[in-house]
Amino acid sequence: MKLALFGPYPVDSRFTNGGVEKVMFNTVEGLRGQAGLDLHVVSLSRVSRETVTEQDGVTIHHVPQQQRLSLPTFRILSLLRARRVLRRLAPDLIHCQESGRESYIASALPFPTLATIHAVFKNEGVHYPGFKSKFRYWQFAMLAERAEQGIDRFIPSSVYAADALSHLGAKLHEVVENPIEQRYFEAADEPVPGRILFAGTIYPRKGIDVLIRAAAILRDRGVDFCAHVAGGISDKVHHDMLHAMVAEYDLGEKVIFRGFLSEDELTRDFTESFLVVLPSFAETSPMTVQQAMAAGKPVVGTKVGGVPYLVEDGVHGRLVDAGDHVALADALQEVLSDPVRRAEMGRLAKQEAIVRFSAREVGNQLMGIYKTFLEGGYAR
Repeated sequence: MKLALFGPYPVDSRFTNGGVEKVMFNTVEGLRGQAGLDLHVVSLSRVSRETVTEQDGVTIHHVPQQQRLSLPTFRILSLLRARRVLRRLAPDLIHCQESGRESYIASALPFPTLATIHAVFKNEGVHYPGFKSKFRYWQFAMLAERAEQGIDRFIPSSVYAADALSHLGAKLHEVVENPIEQRYFEAADEPVPGRILFAGTIYPRKGIDVLIRAAAILRDRGVDFCAHVAGGISDKVHHDMLHAMVAEYDLGEKVIFRGFLSEDELTRDFTESFLVVLPSFAETSPMTVQQAMAAGKPVVGTKVGGVPYLVEDGVHGRLVDAGDHVALADALQEVLSDPVRRAEMGRLAKQEAIVRFSAREVGNQLMGIYKTFLEGGYAR
């Protein structure tokens, strides 16, 4: 079986940027070495020319992504380049790891195609300020809607995504959760007392401003803590506003911006965290939560999107209403002040993750889906 796994893939495996890119990388690890599989990865990447490399039995195709005028032209150059590569490959099956751009590109090609849903654009776009951001999310949502007719099956990455896209009917497959790489399952639990970790791209939807307000409350209550914020910058204006908030609340020693980290550095930050926090306003199936659970860390998160399907409140961590900085401070203080309960939450989180998020197990699930789908035939 020749499979084209289509989605963002890191140019340098030491650095992955964003949840879908991490899912792509981990999915490759889960599929690598599967019997009878000729695996090709096709990625629209920030490269100047098309490159094809072989990595441990997997062929990686990096296709130049359109950089200039990408929004007003609806990324037409990216579309044409990717379709050309996919046509040349002539795969038995395309599996898109994105329900917007990649699915739209693949939907017009004469190959059976599956798409994993990682975002519910109509629900997430409202949390982005500014015309450019709103236009980008409208564009993503429009491309995803147009792809629905041409994609043969959609695979939701969470129960939340399945519920939000129930209108797809028979095209909607059962949930396949995101795979997590083995390094997180093997990470030691060596927490620095009071260390809180946020890991994710820095933009408004993630609720870091809420975390900063909660941090001010913890400081005023005399709680011993330090919050590390690790992640790349997607919105510079928002990033600058967050730094201004830290200065305003005099939290320079309590909230540390770590920047964009390598996978080794990020794994070390998970190892040293006492707990992981995700104060988002919207999430479909957040990798940060799954990584935390695999590493045996309790999660303090919000009751949004797919988070409650991952974290059981009071068992694997605590969940609060999005935007409620007082409730977030209370939940953080509750876990920080009880090391015994914190350890038990972490143990139960890891136990859950082993059953649900192993990359090899997800790879086996996908191989079963591919074979069943191709053997049963398909019709557009």
